[in-house]
Amino acid sequence: MGQEDGGLRAQRALWADPGWRRWVLASLFPRLGGAMMPFALLLVGEAALGSFASGAWMTSAYAVGAAVASPFRGRQMDRRSLPGALRTPLLLQALLCGAMALAGTVRAPLPVLLGLSLLLGVIPAGVAGAYRALLPSLLPPARLAPAFAIDAVLIEVAWIGGPPLVGALALVHPALSLGVIGAGALVALGINRWLPPRAPPPPSTLPGDRVSLRPLLRGMPLRVYVSVVACGVGWGSVDTALPARLVELGSRAELWGGLSALLSVTSAVGGLVHAGLLRPSSPQRALGRALVFLSLWGGLLLPTVWMDSVLGLGVWLAAAGLFLAPLVGLLTYLLQQALPSDRQAEGFALYGACWALGIGVGSALTALLLRHASAQLALVPTGAVPLLAAGAVVLLTRAQPRPPPVP
Repeated sequence: MGQEDGGLRAQRALWADPGWRRWVLASLFPRLGGAMMPFALLLVGEAALGSFASGAWMTSAYAVGAAVASPFRGRQMDRRSLPGALRTPLLLQALLCGAMALAGTVRAPLPVLLGLSLLLGVIPAGVAGAYRALLPSLLPPARLAPAFAIDAVLIEVAWIGGPPLVGALALVHPALSLGVIGAGALVALGINRWLPPRAPPPPSTLPGDRVSLRPLLRGMPLRVYVSVVACGVGWGSVDTALPARLVELGSRAELWGGLSALLSVTSAVGGLVHAGLLRPSSPQRALGRALVFLSLWGGLLLPTVWMDSVLGLGVWLAAAGLFLAPLVGLLTYLLQQALPSDRQAEGFALYGACWALGIGVGSALTALLLRHASAQLALVPTGAVPLLAAGAVVLLTRAQPRPPPVP
């Protein structure tokens, strides 16, 4: 077959590529840190100030900082050589992790913790987009579709290990996780030396100096970004509401690490199964499949609102997880196909910004509902928002003007 489209043969060819294997290793530690950070900030805030709501506000500040800064950082990544442009943000992230660990240990006031959380989101913003922007320069076009499908599974591998590691380290000290995240950023610096450099596009093809998101917020990219925000709201809500709900049920907040790993395991399984299937024959079919997965992700999270046992929560989380990695794989593939070649890092940074924005909104909703209602009601946005967003994207697609018929 001329084009490898996601089957087992494409996966074998992908893993035989040394450039792909080096990229996987290099991107592992920043992703593990990103998987650990929300839960780590939640527990640091609760330990320092005695309130899960305070920890949820810290998680929200972190996510909002990442969302605001990502498009600008992505533009900078597009204009500089990669992975060299990752050196400064990874170094600063390590320093900020140490500062936050110290502030949490001495029980610094909430404004200080919120400021550091905001910086922890701003400084490494764009790093994930830069790693994804490297892929087209490392792989032939025929391997990009299976690469993005497997990439979604690799993200879940990070989430399998990240939250449980935070929970285990928190049994020693809540701030210890931040030290591990900082150390991982330094390790990534060394591994990046193994990646071949990607030169920036020639000055004649670079976007203008002014950051303009308008070209990225229409057509297929807009549909992808709306879906990503909704998916992020679901994750942000469950990530910050479940620890408080577990305490409400008489369990320990650290148990969320194990439940999060269960969700990620089933997500990785779902991603591997989906990666072995044929790719959809057109972007419209791929978007349709993605919206089905988004609806299943939200619809299977919604029953967690009524669960009053850890077993019940685990069953529905595991079921929802089956569709998360397939959804992410489809969305990233659709975005890569729709973005111009000179705005790949910026476009994927905006993807990360939308994910972070969703997490920030979900965490803020949790903080408000924990303060004014209950942890049980704080779980409502986990499923409701993805379901509403899937319907909105369908309406948006139907409202798009159809091209005139060819005479």
